[in-house]
Amino acid sequence: MSLVLVTGATGRLGSLVASALLERGDEVRAIVRPQSTGKLPRAAERIEHDLGSAALPASAFAGVQKVAHLAGLVGEHPYSQLVLANAFATKHALANCPPEVEKVVLASSISIYGEYKGQVVDETFEPRCESPYGKSKLLAETFAREYGGSLPIVFLRFGMIYGPAFEDGYFQILDRLSAGKMRVLGSGENRLPLLHQSDAALATLLALDSGAVSSHCREYNVVGREKLSQKELLNLASAQLKVAPPAGSVPVIAVRASVFAKRFLSALHLAAPPSFSEENIRQLTLDRAYSCDRADAELGFKPKVKLSDGLKETVGAYLAKRHPQV
Repeated sequence: MSLVLVTGATGRLGSLVASALLERGDEVRAIVRPQSTGKLPRAAERIEHDLGSAALPASAFAGVQKVAHLAGLVGEHPYSQLVLANAFATKHALANCPPEVEKVVLASSISIYGEYKGQVVDETFEPRCESPYGKSKLLAETFAREYGGSLPIVFLRFGMIYGPAFEDGYFQILDRLSAGKMRVLGSGENRLPLLHQSDAALATLLALDSGAVSSHCREYNVVGREKLSQKELLNLASAQLKVAPPAGSVPVIAVRASVFAKRFLSALHLAAPPSFSEENIRQLTLDRAYSCDRADAELGFKPKVKLSDGLKETVGAYLAKRHPQV
C-alpha cells in the first residue's frame, strides 16, 4: 500500500485513477483547484491548491511515496492559458517534490510529436508539434526534466482518450452523425490514435507500479492497439448509433473556412458559434499512428478495450444524455 499524491483528482482521468488506487488499497492525497465542485471518493484526502499560480508546498508531500500529475487543460484555448495550466502547473507540482519519492508519473500527450504522415511513431521521433496544446505539453515535459536528476519521472504520452467521461469533441461528432450532417473530412484515410479511458487509467497504474526506470526521465507512447482511419471510425460510430454513415466528404480547407466564418459572425452576434472548433478539425484530420512497444515491454501495458466495445459504451452514454427516451 502506498500514499499517492494525485493532481487533477476530480478531472476525467484523475478521478478514474484516484478511484482505482483506493479500490486496490492505496491511499490518495488529492490536489484540487480551490472551490472545486468536483466530487472525490470519501476515502481521499483533499488539498485545495492552484497549481497554475504557485508551487505545491513541501507539506503536501509528507509521507507520499508516489505522484501522479494528471491535472491539465485540453482543447482549444488561448496559448497563454494552456501554458499556465499545463507547463507551469507541472513545474509547480514538482518544485518541492522530495527526492525520496519513488516515482512521478506525468500525463503528457502524443500531440507533442506533430504529424509524421504515413509513419508509425515511437519515442525516438523528434517532437515537432504545431498546435498550441502540443506545444504546451512539450513545454511541460521540458520543465519536468529540470527535476529529472533527482526524481524518477515517467511521461505517459496519451493518445486521444475517449469514453463516457470524455464528452468534449466526441459528443459533437455524434450529434452531427445523428442528424445526418457529418461528412468525412478530407480523404478520411488518416489514422486516429484513440485510447479508452480505462486503458489510460490502467497505464497510469502500471507506470506507478513499475520498477526503476532506465533513466531518470522515460517516455512512453500510450494508445489503443487498433489503428483505424477517420472514415472507418465514423462508420463504426454510425453503426452503433443505428444511423446512415456520412454521405460524402468535404475538403478540410472548406471546413476550416466555414468554422472561421461562423466564429466571426458569432462574435458579431449574427450567428450561433460553430459546433466544431479548429482543434476538433485538427484532431480528426491528422494522420497519426504510434508504437506502444516500449510501454508493452517495460510497463506491461496491453490495451484491453476493443474499439467496437469502447465506442458502444460511449454511444450508450451519449444516448442516455442527449436522447434519454431512446
